Amino acid sequence: MKKLLLGAAVVLGAIISTKAQTTIYSTNFPSNSIPVGWTQQLAASDPSNLGWQFNSAVQPPGGLLATDYMPPSGDGSFAFINDIDNNPAPPNSKNNNDTLYTAVMNCTTYTHVFLSFDIFYQGYYDNDGTEKATVAISTNGGSTWTTAITNPYGDWTTLTYDISSFVAGHANVKVAFTYNDGGTQLVGMGLDNIKIYSPAPFDVAVLSQNLPFLMQVGHAYNFSGTAADSGSTTITSMQMNYSVNGHAAVSQNITTGSFTSLTTYNWSMNSTSSAFTPAAPGIYTVKYWANNLNGSNPNTCLDTLEATFWAIDTVKTKQSCYEEFTGQSCVYCMLAAPNMDSVYDNNVGYTNIVRYHVPIPARDYMYNTTTAPVNTRESYYSVGGAPDGFMDGTYLNPSAYQSPPAADIYSSVTVQGENTIGSPFKIDITKTYYNATKDSFYVSANITAYAAFSAGLTAQVTLTLDSITYKYDLSMDDPQPTFAPPIGTGAAGSYTDCPDYFYPFLLKYTHVAEEMFPNSGSGTSLAAFTNGQTQTVSFGWKKNHPWGNYDPAPAQRDSDFYDSSATGQFVVFVQTNNAIPADGIPAKYIFQSASAPVNTTHTTPAGIEEIANAVSFEMYPNPTNNSTNIAFNLTKDQNVNLEVYNMLGEKVYSNNQGMIPSGQHIISINASNLQNGIYFVRFTADNVPTTQKLIIQR
Repeated sequence: MKKLLLGAAVVLGAIISTKAQTTIYSTNFPSNSIPVGWTQQLAASDPSNLGWQFNSAVQPPGGLLATDYMPPSGDGSFAFINDIDNNPAPPNSKNNNDTLYTAVMNCTTYTHVFLSFDIFYQGYYDNDGTEKATVAISTNGGSTWTTAITNPYGDWTTLTYDISSFVAGHANVKVAFTYNDGGTQLVGMGLDNIKIYSPAPFDVAVLSQNLPFLMQVGHAYNFSGTAADSGSTTITSMQMNYSVNGHAAVSQNITTGSFTSLTTYNWSMNSTSSAFTPAAPGIYTVKYWANNLNGSNPNTCLDTLEATFWAIDTVKTKQSCYEEFTGQSCVYCMLAAPNMDSVYDNNVGYTNIVRYHVPIPARDYMYNTTTAPVNTRESYYSVGGAPDGFMDGTYLNPSAYQSPPAADIYSSVTVQGENTIGSPFKIDITKTYYNATKDSFYVSANITAYAAFSAGLTAQVTLTLDSITYKYDLSMDDPQPTFAPPIGTGAAGSYTDCPDYFYPFLLKYTHVAEEMFPNSGSGTSLAAFTNGQTQTVSFGWKKNHPWGNYDPAPAQRDSDFYDSSATGQFVVFVQTNNAIPADGIPAKYIFQSASAPVNTTHTTPAGIEEIANAVSFEMYPNPTNNSTNIAFNLTKDQNVNLEVYNMLGEKVYSNNQGMIPSGQHIISINASNLQNGIYFVRFTADNVPTTQKLIIQR
């Protein structure tokens, strides 16, 4: 009779305390051989079955590298089974199970027993349902067995289960780890650090806290985070504590409800009396712990978490920076594209996007022209798939559009969260231009720090093209061949969850990284900053490539197959490559970003005069299919008005902004209600107009 384990499993990894626990049995396979007292049963269908191996020399399945199967301990010793046993697939074999049995254990004196182990088992690749991993338990020395755990997935993950209902009070306990080789998939299963133990009754560890490391002097902060119950008792209440720089503890009693064994709980110290307000600039080390569990019980293990914060007294408005790794031949990138565009359009002036094109899973013609810097950034973030995204240097899923947006994807919610943090840097992009005669670009930016910084920061400068539109679908992974216009015919192709309104995203790509300065993609190292100091970065670049590197039959020029927008952006951001422990700064964190359109020479429409001393503006993207942005810089406070006219001279849009203070500004124009065609945008500052041509093209 099979019985599924009713208790929850939680990935606790290294936080499981070894204090106040009673170890019943443990092994990490130290001798590169089956442990004493253990046995294994091989699938008897094939004499060449090699069975379970006990070292790192096993030939890896699926052509993957052996390092993919090395456990985190790296000691070179673990148990492993994979498809080298050559078990035939059903119906040629009735039993493909390779089972590893522990020695007999005595659990008669224990009322609570936990099982933990490190496992490598990527069962989610088992598309046909023939690969299985299970854990079974016997209480009569192996005469009969009960299935306790089915498919414990992990990529060298520590899993912990409560097996008390199976083994507590029994003398002849054995545990069996079984891998069922269906013969059609190349998966495999690895085990290490197996431990059966009786937990402490009260053991709560603080796993994490939620605040970013940057704080503002004089601002009150409420701490929150996640705790794990590693003990055997359900926690209904606890006292959360924190101490700053070793000073007296601040405490708050929390009612947790039913915080059961091997689960996590999101704690929050949200009272006014428990808030922390940094009084002066500097580094603050905060320790968190829980005690007084269920009223008065001490936390047996008293696991603490330590976090470092950096408080500064001058905080500037922050613009987040989202870097996405996407692919032309990537159906999931296509699904993420509308979300990326939507978030950016809704947060113009508050977020910047850089999209690096990678050849995942197949060719990408934009990657061909940006290989050097893109490869550097791909390696920098250890990117192994697409789409992958990083918000201010931390992984954040690009995902598809969701309403309401999920907290773990790129969304307006995450943009606003990052901007709320603020920044100790201000970036002023002072000059950008494109010289059409020389086909060259130039950018200069001032980076000002409002706190002292050690050396170790990097300035990244990227030139992005607002859009690249191909005339043909060149992907190798989209739902071919029926996924195509006419739009509105419903889902089609092999990806039945892809409505055909996604098709235009296989042709048009936005915020495409064309070049990084320098070309290596490694950025420019900044010297140490004193408070208030400004450093300047400047770059020039002569364009040296077309977009694309293909020659379809009949042979034609690359430019016959794509159109590039006439506008682009320079995106500048300040990032740490390595952590700076002395300042409490984590690795890869982006402190601040800024963007400015490439200043290109424009032609005044016929019949419209320019007035001297008018305020110039940049408009992007142009052409556009939805909205366009007006970027401008005022040297003084001025009244600003926007108007859009069609070719007949009829006003089709008006937006009077009133008095706007001096500085850099961006205003978005919603053109979704306008038909395809040519329009004229008139920008007026203190009654002095400037006009540019806008193309709407869908």
